[in-house]
Amino acid sequence: MILSTIGKSVLGIAAAAGFAIGAAVSASADDEHLDEVWADAVGNQEPILSDKQFGLLNNLAFQAAATKICGYELNHDDFTTAFVDATTPAPADMTDEEAEEWKTAVVFRLGTVYGVLLTTGNADADSFCANAAEMRDDPEVPHVWQ
Repeated sequence: MILSTIGKSVLGIAAAAGFAIGAAVSASADDEHLDEVWADAVGNQEPILSDKQFGLLNNLAFQAAATKICGYELNHDDFTTAFVDATTPAPADMTDEEAEEWKTAVVFRLGTVYGVLLTTGNADADSFCANAAEMRDDPEVPHVWQ
């Protein structure tokens, strides 16, 4: 059961990354500009999360962007649960001040990726929404939409 859940989570991460990349690649004349946006947004980031956690967070940002671009509705309880899952465990042995800085950095990262996905998604909304629909309709890929 756990392996199945982990497998589905990894599949969801891969699907969201693929969908996001597909949307960015299909943006035609803006490709180079959007590549620079992605590089500036997430390049050389501090290792505040593991690669898996970053993937889960990116997946949530993709799904949140799809609510704006494609008209989906978030299940807020599922989103909250998924956010907690994506950011757990937090780094150990932090002072209270460091823990607050970490929380701020995580939320900042989510917002940054969400903003970039809004940009790439709106550059080619048809493709972005087709990718979101494929994700939504795949029973093996977890999502937080209603």
